[in-house]
Amino acid sequence: MSKMNKPTRNQYQLLYMLIVFLFMALIAAGAAELPESAPQKHMGVATCAASQCHGSAVPRDATGVLQNEYVTWTQSDPHANAYETLNKPESQRIATRLGIAKARDAKICLDCHADNVANDKRGNKYQLSDGVGCEACHGGAENWLSSHYNVPAVSHTDNLAAGLYPTENVADRANLCLSCHLGTRDKLATHRMMAAGHPRLAFELDTFTELWRTTGRQPHYRLDADYAARKGDVSHSYSWAKGLLAEARQRIALMDSKRFTAGGLFPELAFYDCHACHRSMKTVQWRRLERHGDAAPGQPFVNDGTFVMALALARSVAPGEADKLEAALARMHTAGNKSVGEARAAGNNLAAVLARIESRLTPESLRNRERAVLADVLATGAEGNYLDYVSAEQAFMAVQMLVIEIDDPNLEAELDALADSLNDDERFSPSEFARLLANLED
Repeated sequence: MSKMNKPTRNQYQLLYMLIVFLFMALIAAGAAELPESAPQKHMGVATCAASQCHGSAVPRDATGVLQNEYVTWTQSDPHANAYETLNKPESQRIATRLGIAKARDAKICLDCHADNVANDKRGNKYQLSDGVGCEACHGGAENWLSSHYNVPAVSHTDNLAAGLYPTENVADRANLCLSCHLGTRDKLATHRMMAAGHPRLAFELDTFTELWRTTGRQPHYRLDADYAARKGDVSHSYSWAKGLLAEARQRIALMDSKRFTAGGLFPELAFYDCHACHRSMKTVQWRRLERHGDAAPGQPFVNDGTFVMALALARSVAPGEADKLEAALARMHTAGNKSVGEARAAGNNLAAVLARIESRLTPESLRNRERAVLADVLATGAEGNYLDYVSAEQAFMAVQMLVIEIDDPNLEAELDALADSLNDDERFSPSEFARLLANLED
């Protein structure tokens, strides 16, 4: 029998990258197609606005929905004004700096500030000026508009089959929201756009879902027994955890996208922590934490707020992966200063660790562990590990969600002071934030 040759290091790396790629492909294969790319026509917000449909002036109890969703959207939902934002002087100044004639006509702006589907997918009442309207999130209504209200003859499953987007599914909702609040390979708020004046993007799935659901005088929908019966119900902590991992997965994929690295820096500067560079030159503020590995003074750090929260999650649901995640994060922070090949390998390594953590995450794995996760976030912060504004921002959203989830009125009373400490990113004090977290910990 002939002796088998031992695989080379390159072969091991190729196999490792293939496993990661296949895992990511399996996740993508199970995801619903985003409304912007699905084949159904978008019929327009006006088709939902009749008083007997979703345009009632007041909420109703006759059906499983409030029926005033259109009014709530027009009066309270920031998505309704997304297109109008492009007409503001500030937006036009950004466009001018980018060499764009008009922001309201540019695909790079419209892809996130409107329901910018292809012309052949626009129904008779479709209007680009509606901004991020109903179908931008709920999917093109061409095949379900005339039947979705006919309950119980038409089920929610029937509507999904007809093209309704499954926003109730945490993973699919994360993909939908992240497609604009983080970006995709086809649309991203790049460093060039931010240098021209575009605001920094921030996102956390559960917090943003609740802010959107409850904004204004009336909630967009009720989380009641009927909703749970039709669409299921998951805890806020599970929604937060799935959103974290979805954001981390998408961030790694975008960092490795050839579209954002060809002929330029690696990774694209938008993926670094803004405050690592944009800070005062009058004082020496650079400081390396354990998760930054052996980064040298002056080296900017990757925007890792989501990954830092994933560490707290891992220590509760997959403790055997926590140290590996911290090591993978440290490798990622320093890899960009070495070579493109090392940066890509570090990203693949980090993705693999996150995949193993996600495989352990279930609604049951978080049940009754919310206090443990909260204690971890607070202890990590009290030790001064949220030096950068983005990590502190993510920590606050996690703490707020977890405190409300466990229904502790004493801790809830302390949240306002924590929120106030983040009102101005330029005045953010890491030591004050750590002190406030220590108070909560006590």
